[in-house]
Amino acid sequence: MARGVAIGGFAATGAALAASRKLTPVRWIGVAFFVCAIAHVIDSWSGSQHPSLLAWALSVTGTGVFWLFAVNLFEDEPALTPWRFAPVALMFGFWLIGAFAPASVGRWSWPVYGVTSVVLVIHVLSIAWRGWRGDLVDQRRRLRAPLAAASAGYVLVQAACDFGWSLSAAPFDPAMVQALSLAGLSIATAVALLRVEPLLVATPASAGPAIAMPTVEAGDLSPADRLVLNRLNQAMGQDEVWRGEDLSIGALAALVGAPEHRLRRLINGTLGHRNFADYVNSRRIAAAKEALSDPNLALKPVSTIAYDLGFASLGPFNRAFRAAVGVTPTAWRQQACGAPRLRLVETRERPLKSDKST
Repeated sequence: MARGVAIGGFAATGAALAASRKLTPVRWIGVAFFVCAIAHVIDSWSGSQHPSLLAWALSVTGTGVFWLFAVNLFEDEPALTPWRFAPVALMFGFWLIGAFAPASVGRWSWPVYGVTSVVLVIHVLSIAWRGWRGDLVDQRRRLRAPLAAASAGYVLVQAACDFGWSLSAAPFDPAMVQALSLAGLSIATAVALLRVEPLLVATPASAGPAIAMPTVEAGDLSPADRLVLNRLNQAMGQDEVWRGEDLSIGALAALVGAPEHRLRRLINGTLGHRNFADYVNSRRIAAAKEALSDPNLALKPVSTIAYDLGFASLGPFNRAFRAAVGVTPTAWRQQACGAPRLRLVETRERPLKSDKST
């Protein structure tokens, strides 16, 4: 009964994500994750016996797919880079070893697989926590804590079940605990994700104009919103508060004299930014492109430019610049300034004319 509820909940959520003409990466990765979740329910139905190789493979790979889904849901990257599939390939590799390698080798792969699963879930927790304050999409922001807690909780339950199976006399029924956990997780996931389902249609901003244009007409804003927006434009444009290294959404709200929730709504709904760091970096990257294109600043180190623009170190600046522009700051400077090519002129010594004696 409990596993039937789990399969139904995961299937309903996956079908809702798939039922869209605009199948964004977050959507199809989500569909793949729920397929793996259904396979996990089926595979765990009979304890240590695996009903099929396909269900077993999808079940083992599911942790990597979950990591890929969570990272793409919470981080607004403009492109799905190939390296992000590395955890999926790694978990599938563990299954290959466990399924086809000799027993002496396979039995050592599963403890490593368990540790890797915990590491991936901890990384998801860190992403959910680290980006919570700067997430400008309210529904997604509220989703971070439940999804992270649910994933961490189930990993603990799974570890307890595995430990229970390893005992000769377990104080609980591991199969029942796991089934009830899967049922609860499927229902909670369906309720949480289907509430924010339209967000999964949105495509993260790609590398384009550094400063987004308003997405809402000025006439549609209330007088209070227009006042806050004017103060925001002055603070970011004339005062250039984005040069401050420790600028946060709370500090910016205090500067413009507006509640934080109102400022979040304006930056997201009016200016079209889904993340506060991306909003601030859009100003910084625009200024960086201008500085790197100035021939008079050709001798100024890239690191100094990064520090002047509010970046704490060169690494985050390089990553943000490359994500927005597509090339490194050094490559941009070389292209924009048109580095001259020096011609090496070979000089040959002419032989001295010997004096002719007369």
